[in-house]
Amino acid sequence: MDSFSFTTVQGKTEVFYCDEPFLPSVGSSGGMYITDSNTAPIAREAKNFRSDLPLVIIEAGEEHKNFTSLVLILKTALDAGLSRNSVFIGVGGGLVCDLAAFAASVYMRGAGCKLVPTSLLAMADAAIGGKTAINFDGYKNMVGTFFKADEVYISPKVLKTLSESEYLSGLAEIFKMGLLYSKDIYQAFKTQRENILERDERLCLTLIKIAVEAKAQVVSRDFDEKNERAFLNLGHTFGHALESVLNFSIVSHGEAVAWGISKALLVGKKMGLTESSYADEVIDLIKAYGLPDKSVLPDPDEILLAMKKDKKNINGKIRLILQKNICETFTYEVSEENIREVL
Repeated sequence: MDSFSFTTVQGKTEVFYCDEPFLPSVGSSGGMYITDSNTAPIAREAKNFRSDLPLVIIEAGEEHKNFTSLVLILKTALDAGLSRNSVFIGVGGGLVCDLAAFAASVYMRGAGCKLVPTSLLAMADAAIGGKTAINFDGYKNMVGTFFKADEVYISPKVLKTLSESEYLSGLAEIFKMGLLYSKDIYQAFKTQRENILERDERLCLTLIKIAVEAKAQVVSRDFDEKNERAFLNLGHTFGHALESVLNFSIVSHGEAVAWGISKALLVGKKMGLTESSYADEVIDLIKAYGLPDKSVLPDPDEILLAMKKDKKNINGKIRLILQKNICETFTYEVSEENIREVL
């Protein structure tokens, strides 16, 4: 089993790359599994599954990333007599990883947390770096904590089980990491489109490893997002707003992020901050992978209203992550007028 580890202010996280889905051990203090209705079968069939441990199954869908689901997890843990030394094991996509880690972070002020991401998005992004959250009052990830997972187990084999939409959603986050930190990822997206879309296992593992290790370095340097980690939100200010306006339906998270990256690069291009040829090439690539761009036409006023609630904003000013060129990223306060132009 190939592995690497990284350290943050909260301690060490170990990442394991597995041939088959594998569940971590819980130790003498016990633990529980958290899945959703799509990933419960994966958990039950994974190596090391223990039928004697409590299993919480959340209904699949972003609308269930809420306090009701959180309370169900916490109540199950309490009823099972789990302690702060017990382990919460999340087996699923971004929803499950965020929920399981959030529950672990607040149960008795912090239990153990181990994650088994089953979606490409969770493998490359949601399971790495200790951001936990639930949606609240119609806004994305509005309530949450910074809380690291002790261990993460990644098996690219499960990618074959994903729907086209879920797979593309994860691709968008890996593509984002390429724009931010890896010309190799960007080059792969340009030259190996067919292999990527066919979910070539070896290529997927290579891309995941590059994305995970790049993110791990950022998280190690800036765990609680005071500086550089904010760059990981490229496309997310637009994207989260789109998800909120569409009530977390119609588009997946990654599709919303891809749309958001297009809009952010357009803003930069119009303001003379982003090199025109770079913006055009990235937007064309996003289209080539069948990810949303101009085909998504939400109400600009609603998008702007949602963008004003973004966590990166300071003193009511909308702050976007923009780029001059690949791997050249910065934060910039953008006027409503400039945003409205690209919407």
